[in-house]
Formats: sequence, C-alpha cells, structure tokens
Amino acid sequence: MIKMMAAICRKPGMTHAEYLAYVQHVHGAISNEQPLTLRRYVQNHVFDAAFGSSREAVHAMTMARDSVTELYWDSPADMGVNFAHEHVRTKVGPDAANFADASRTLSLVAVEAEQPVPQPGRVAGAKVLHYLRAAPGMTLEAFFQAWAAAHARALDAAPQAAAAVRRCVHSRQLAEFNPMLAYFGAKDVPIYEGVGTLWFDSPATVGAFRDYERALLAVNAEAPFYDPAQSFFVYATEVLIYERFDR
Repeated sequence: MIKMMAAICRKPGMTHAEYLAYVQHVHGAISNEQPLTLRRYVQNHVFDAAFGSSREAVHAMTMARDSVTELYWDSPADMGVNFAHEHVRTKVGPDAANFADASRTLSLVAVEAEQPVPQPGRVAGAKVLHYLRAAPGMTLEAFFQAWAAAHARALDAAPQAAAAVRRCVHSRQLAEFNPMLAYFGAKDVPIYEGVGTLWFDSPATVGAFRDYERALLAVNAEAPFYDPAQSFFVYATEVLIYERFDR
C-alpha cells in the first residue's frame, strides 16, 4: 500500500474551527462523490503542536498546521489513476482554494512501516504526527534504519510513554514520487523524509509523547540521524472520511 500525506494550513481569514468544519463536511463530501481507486482517506484534525527552535525561513514553513490529510491506495498505479481523473482535476483539487493556503502545504508520498510498542491497543483516541528531517548527508535507507533503532531505544528510556502509546507507524518517504508533490501547489517548501505517528488513548494522555521525544533527542545526540531544529509534531484526532474494504 502507498499513501500521500499533506499537512495543510488554512487560508487567510478563516478560523481553525471553520477550516475543520469545511474540510470534513464539504471537501470530504466532494471527495466521496467519486472515491475512484482510493482505498482510505483520513483527516487528522490538529488541536495542538510544537515546533523546533530554528528561526530559519525553511523552518517557518512548518508553522500553523490545521490538519494532516492521509490518502491511501493499493498501488502507485492506483494513485496515478486517481489524480488523473476528471473529478479530481476539476472538483476535488480546485476546492482546496476554499479552505487551504496551498503555498504552504507540506506533502510527501510514503509507505508505512509498523514499529513495535510494549502495550498495543485500540487506536481511536488521539495521535501524534512527528515530522522529521534527515540529518544532512544521510541516505534514506540509513535514516530509516537509524530511526527504527532510535524508536526502540526511546521506548526503553521513557517508560511513561512506553506504557501510554498504543501503536507506532513510520511513514517513509518514497523519493521517486517527490516531483508529483507540486499537485498541492506549494513551492520552495521542505519535503520531509519521514513522519512518525504514535497513537494514544485520548487527548489527556497524548502528552506522554514528550517523554518519548526527549528520549529520541538523547539518542539523536549520540548519533545524529535527524535535524530537531527543522522537525516538528502535531497532536490530532483522526477523522475517517472514506474507506473501501472490497476490491
């Protein structure tokens, strides 16, 4: 399975609540008119976030995320069919102008890699999406391997987080699809090498991620694999817009 992720900022003049209402009930309905080859469509509605310490312009592009869209297909071919279809080109895509500041959208195409957690469970509460920039000069494969190893070490070092997290998935960038990310209209924005998603029971327990983050930073300090200054995370609730179970 393959997926596209888009971290979106609302358009100027729109409140966060107005944005979430529109993207779920209006844009979601337009998408559902013809889901085509889509396997699954999830909106992650952001309710809190924190960003790295850098004041560089490239980092400023990560600010003020209102939601993160996740679109899933069974194959790259299915993804291509979806974006080439007239309904997507003439209705779904153009509707973004009604709610999004497209110039700031952060997107990537990725595959998911499940990561172990000590106490897996139901994933219907709250989640963290942790956007990571790889350390300079690091290959994608080396980054993915170091990230997975650091995740395991971070859980060992952060028992509170280990007890609270119910699932963890690493979304790993597929660099060959980076040229198509212009679909969302963004220009001169970073493309993140990975997004770590961690699920918790509720918004009340999602703060345990902070212990995990500190442990991950400690591992990174020993052997750098990502750039904390240009990485960020959001807390979100998951809203399922569409899912197809049959072929």
